[in-house]
Amino acid sequence: MLKSNLRIVQTDCTLANFDENLARHVAAVEKALRDGVDAIAFPELSLTGYNVQDAAQDMAMHIDDPRLDPLRELSRNICIICGGIELSDDYGVYNSAFMFEDGLSRSVHRKIYLPTYGMFEELRYFSAGQQIEAFDSRRLGRIGVAICEDFWHVSVPYLLAHQGAKLLLVLMSSPLRLSPGNGTPDIISQWQTIAGTSAFLFSCYVACINRVGSEDSFSYWGNSSVTGPDGSLEAVAPMFSEHTMDVRIDATAVKRARLNSSHFLDEDLKLFSSELEAIVSRRRR
Repeated sequence: MLKSNLRIVQTDCTLANFDENLARHVAAVEKALRDGVDAIAFPELSLTGYNVQDAAQDMAMHIDDPRLDPLRELSRNICIICGGIELSDDYGVYNSAFMFEDGLSRSVHRKIYLPTYGMFEELRYFSAGQQIEAFDSRRLGRIGVAICEDFWHVSVPYLLAHQGAKLLLVLMSSPLRLSPGNGTPDIISQWQTIAGTSAFLFSCYVACINRVGSEDSFSYWGNSSVTGPDGSLEAVAPMFSEHTMDVRIDATAVKRARLNSSHFLDEDLKLFSSELEAIVSRRRR
């Protein structure tokens, strides 16, 4: 069964400075290649910074844009997954996840759930993605990608896992939101609960890659993590500081979890589909 060494890069980035952010990606990938890593993953919008606002249209680029050639070239011997602003063929602007592998590039996910509450206003600047689709990587196997808020909607990991994804990568730019009390901020506890629950319920790996640093009033907390298919925490990065960590993704662990407890395999997709259609039909009336 497939075993892969995945490197998670919990990094800061410079707002609206593609060239500087690209250089940081290239340096990280070159080091990963020297270290013999199979795949490397960066946070949400790692090539541009998060709070780009009106600059999103100017920074958007097609996945085949020549400015991405350095990552395409480096990907001949490694799988690279990172975040950028995508310009589609019909000129939609998307908060997207890019994958580079074997010298090729593809957009593997466009963020679906664009938050517009509290400090967030993504829907003003991005179009919403319309597809949830797992895909194959030669080095990581069958995987699924979600972007931050997407993972707060159970439909996303549910559909990715039932399309065969055994590793779910969650690219994040999650800012700190303070809550009363002196303990762990609610947003951090909530993410830990979501990641652990999803990994256990779908018997798959969940890797959350969050950024650090500050942009205007946004402060990103890091604490990236990898949760195993039994729901146990396998690796965690520190809060508020840049960090690189490697984790072994082993399909045997998924097999073991699903043989030990078949709740994921026992899911009745036909029943779920029919009941969901009934709900949708009632809402149309």
